[in-house]
Amino acid sequence: MATSATGVLAPDDLNDTDTAVLDVLREGRVTPQYAADQMDVSRTYASERLKRLVEHKHVEKVAPGLYELVDDPRDDGDQEDGVEELKRHVRAAGEAIEAQDVDALRRHVRAACEVLENA
Repeated sequence: MATSATGVLAPDDLNDTDTAVLDVLREGRVTPQYAADQMDVSRTYASERLKRLVEHKHVEKVAPGLYELVDDPRDDGDQEDGVEELKRHVRAAGEAIEAQDVDALRRHVRAACEVLENA
């Protein structure tokens, strides 16, 4: 299992149960028993998967037996793509300013705003 330098899991490191746990957590906080019931696995196995996701800082234990999603590792690629797209529009906006091209500036500022709104 490969993890990044920060210790978080890559999407390829997730098994089917991890993915199911993350799906359940997207709906809100869970207990191991609730997660197990939603995924049709044992409470013990659901608890093990939750602990693994806590160890890798994707899930937080907010109270005894209660877990919350902090960072879904499946979203990382989308965020990186968004950051690159945002950088591209900011650079293009800077070039439009230098070229005194108001239309291009407006277009790239709007596009950058859309990237931020969709993040």
